[in-house]
Amino acid sequence: MKKVLERKYLGLARNGEHYHLFLSLLQCVTRATAEELKILAVWSVFSDTLEKENEAYLNSQKYENTVPLGEANKACDQRFSAFSMNVKAKAKSYVAEVAAAADRIATAMEPYKGAARKAHAENIAMVLDMTEKLQSDKYAADITTLGLTADLEDLRQSAIVFDAALSAKANERLARVSAANMLEIRPVVEAAFSDVADLLTAIYLVATYVDQDAAKAAKVEAIIDKMNAEILRLIETLNRRGAGAKPEVPPTDPTTPVEPEPEPEPEPEPENPDVV
Repeated sequence: MKKVLERKYLGLARNGEHYHLFLSLLQCVTRATAEELKILAVWSVFSDTLEKENEAYLNSQKYENTVPLGEANKACDQRFSAFSMNVKAKAKSYVAEVAAAADRIATAMEPYKGAARKAHAENIAMVLDMTEKLQSDKYAADITTLGLTADLEDLRQSAIVFDAALSAKANERLARVSAANMLEIRPVVEAAFSDVADLLTAIYLVATYVDQDAAKAAKVEAIIDKMNAEILRLIETLNRRGAGAKPEVPPTDPTTPVEPEPEPEPEPEPENPDVV
């Protein structure tokens, strides 16, 4: 019988795997097709719950993808130091134009000396303020002359990353809330999808054996095949890391007979039964 594969192992997927699997499953049935098959109400519940999982997943990713605070601090300080040393080195250039540009930039940087020794929030504020000033029209030409345009932007971006890390550290509750939300929404999404999958199986059976509507049966069969392909892909991933179990794959054609396994041949009797 054509049906959507066993789904009990899908709860073993990691958050990213889980969300992307069910997004793929949703995309196997368009809204127009759901309306045509008269399962739009159930399909909409699945779509809505998956959107909630998406929100929880994106929130968790914001936290998980945040660079650790110490690492972000070090990266910003290193770039600030390197930029400052570059300016000082270019101030000693034998090219008058370069030396003059470096002197002007060094003067502009004077109020920001010791930024790396400040508390995190003040450090970030000073670097962002300095980079904004040096990227202004007043100093843009000098920065170009010194060949430090990319370095200045790199420094600014490192301060932005540092700021995000500091915010995440101050809001570690986000990690706990996101994890809880994912834990709650995943089984809801799975249940909503099961309703869709069960309806598709029922529609296929009715079209095949009751209405004998070959076109409708073929259309639903193609959807089920796509879903099974997505589920199999994830189950294979779970199996590779020892987290899942192999599913029972239904035969493509329900009328195809299954060959019985051959009986094992009996072991031959010994020629002389008295000999041990």
